[in-house]
Amino acid sequence: MTAIARTQVRTRPAGRRRSILQPIFAAGALALLAPISIALAATVLRGRPLPWQFHLPWVGPHVGVALAVLALGASQLALRKGDRRHRLAGYLWCALMGFISLSGLLIQLQPGHVTVIHLASSLFSAVNLVLLPLVIWGAHAGRRRMHRIAALGMFACLLNAGALAFIPFRAIGLLVFGTLH
Repeated sequence: MTAIARTQVRTRPAGRRRSILQPIFAAGALALLAPISIALAATVLRGRPLPWQFHLPWVGPHVGVALAVLALGASQLALRKGDRRHRLAGYLWCALMGFISLSGLLIQLQPGHVTVIHLASSLFSAVNLVLLPLVIWGAHAGRRRMHRIAALGMFACLLNAGALAFIPFRAIGLLVFGTLH
């Protein structure tokens, strides 16, 4: 096989494998984003009040930024890596993930009252705050594998926390399942 034929066979440069988790996580983000967005729009357009948790400090901004992070993260996973758009969107995604992690730690429905769900969400926030510098450092240092693993780890925490939000007595659960009746 000649050198020209070898280069035409390869579709991706060596070492630039796409993880099987990327399309799965992107689909998971869209699966979380769609019902929340539809329920939020339906609630607002019908003039119905939002669940009571949305009126607490940090909850409204936390949910709004989480929706933006899900959309931005899904696009980051689906589109080309390593170009200028990926870097700029990555910086924005990291900043928004930092906000979500910090605001998630600040949300308290009843001061001093902690449930298992809040402990799990706080654990996801703490893990994200640990992984956040690794994502940025891995990208700057050219350590693609570490960058990819840390970013997918952060996204997995985001998806798990988002799935926990669908429990019917939580704010998102009340929003989504409250619009079904």
